[in-house]
Amino acid sequence: MTLQELKERQKWTLNQKIDHSLGVIDQFISRLDGKVYVGFSGGKDSTVLLDLCRVIKPDIKAVFCNTGNEYPDIVKFVRELKDKEGYNIEIIYPGLKPREVFDKYGFPLVSKSTSAIIGKVRRNPNGKVFENFVVKRESIFKLAEKWMFLIDEKFDVSEKCCYQLKKKPFHEYHLNSGLFPISGEMASESIQRQMKYLQAGGCNQFGDITISKPLSIWLEEDIWAYIKERNLKIADIYHKGAKRTGCMFCMYGAHFKDDNRLDLCYNLYPKMYKMFMSYTNNGIEYREAARKVLSVCGKTLPDENKQLEIEF
Repeated sequence: MTLQELKERQKWTLNQKIDHSLGVIDQFISRLDGKVYVGFSGGKDSTVLLDLCRVIKPDIKAVFCNTGNEYPDIVKFVRELKDKEGYNIEIIYPGLKPREVFDKYGFPLVSKSTSAIIGKVRRNPNGKVFENFVVKRESIFKLAEKWMFLIDEKFDVSEKCCYQLKKKPFHEYHLNSGLFPISGEMASESIQRQMKYLQAGGCNQFGDITISKPLSIWLEEDIWAYIKERNLKIADIYHKGAKRTGCMFCMYGAHFKDDNRLDLCYNLYPKMYKMFMSYTNNGIEYREAARKVLSVCGKTLPDENKQLEIEF
């Protein structure tokens, strides 16, 4: 699979993409004798994915991991599908709570790749990671100069949050159940996901890593078009202004000007906002780390914005 082939597929019509995805799902389910499950986040992408999968296998199991860092609207939506609509949904939980992950491993800041680089450099300041990603900065995942200050901060920065709260629980579920995952990832979401799609050579992957990603060639506008066409019910948080779901207080991408998650959390769930901002690593509050990251891009924390307005 080449990048050009991917881009051509991303230009397909919605109906072409639907047919392609249904074929991908059918092949994956058939080859694994039905021993599959849908990794269900409760977000719009996985809601579309689950709807497609139910066309092929109406009773397909969906698995939702309640990380403790989910929008209440998302948890409510998942429970409603499970209890009221009769969907075959199982809810699992991670072994650690977000507070414990932050305290043990560090804060998730900027992006997963940036957090990983910073964490590795801090653990081995004279190693190859420092040489390749900080000094030479030759990789596409090189550390941007504006984030180099995080290497010397008192708090730890880590990408382990995603693994501990999401990947590990799902991996353990796979080992215990013998079921293989169908994921709602799209190649257009990041360079990393694009590269994974190209390396896999398509949506279905079998072998040491066995996983299906039927939405790989879809774009954001395809998701919304499908929701409209199918009159698909989605979580209420999207009607309240959310542009993305996932973990509420994750700082990956929160520094971008058009990202409104912290404002949304503060306005809708002020108690949860206050609680998460008080989480600590090495005695430093998450609030301080978030403030420093946002300030690089000219943004401020929403409650601090409000305080300034009151003072003036």
